[in-house]
Amino acid sequence: MLRGVLPLTGFAALTAALDVFAGNQLEQLRPATVAAVSFTLAAVFFLGFALLRDGVAVTFRPLRELRRDVVMINVTTAATWLSMLFALRYLEPAVVNVVGIALGPVLTLAFNPLLRKGTAILRAEAWVAAGIGVLIGLLVWGSFTGHSGLDRTPGETLIGVALVLVTGVGSVTNVIYSKRLSDAELPPRRVLAVRFFLILAMTWALVAVDDAPGFGPAFGPSALIALLGVALPLYLLQVGIRRTEPITASILLTLSPLFAYVLQLADNRLTPSVLTLGCVAGIVALVSAGTVARLRHDREAKAAESVATV
Repeated sequence: MLRGVLPLTGFAALTAALDVFAGNQLEQLRPATVAAVSFTLAAVFFLGFALLRDGVAVTFRPLRELRRDVVMINVTTAATWLSMLFALRYLEPAVVNVVGIALGPVLTLAFNPLLRKGTAILRAEAWVAAGIGVLIGLLVWGSFTGHSGLDRTPGETLIGVALVLVTGVGSVTNVIYSKRLSDAELPPRRVLAVRFFLILAMTWALVAVDDAPGFGPAFGPSALIALLGVALPLYLLQVGIRRTEPITASILLTLSPLFAYVLQLADNRLTPSVLTLGCVAGIVALVSAGTVARLRHDREAKAAESVATV
């Protein structure tokens, strides 16, 4: 159990640190340049690892046999990461982090009839989704009215809110297509080897039309993001999920916004926000409560099915 808890906690902490660090660095650096360099380094690592282990034919087989899922995981990866990096220029990291996580349960509930046909929505899940929606609304209101940790103009805040909503939607759909590829018996290294093509094409295209991409200043921070923000967290996530129960993994991952809030206190750009802290803590508690309710329901349903079968 402990061998799974530690990697998942590390994933939550590194994800939070990425948001805080990237938010600070993107005050001076261009998001497209940072993304282009960091994802190129991460893609070379994952692709090289898969090629060494599996060879060219096996590594690229999903491009032929699972083309639709590969395309969609590329689309959702690009949408999630690019919108997140640009959103960090306009909103405080804890807000970007928690909204990206909290939208998952809300959107899953909204799309439940399509994604999980025949699965009932629990009353507890409906209340949790409603509560999360209210708290997200409070965070957005705080960002517009100057009650968050980062002071921006209404126009900049609107851009940030729109981008973080795209991040949340992209994150949810990304998980769906990651699961589809996993169900097709693709190990993590082969999924990671084919998921970055679109984001590389988009970011390098943006760099190509940029008058001042700033590769020199961006390389160091981008390399750090590639290692500690992309490669290592994804590895820790896979290790942790393999060694823990799903309920443990779900709850530990919601610690990331709290880590982000604590870490951003060291950023001189930001001022402590009681509203942000309260909303972040409330969302973490609601997500955990909803996860526990679903687990309890599934266990009871499974037990009842076993009794009926006997």
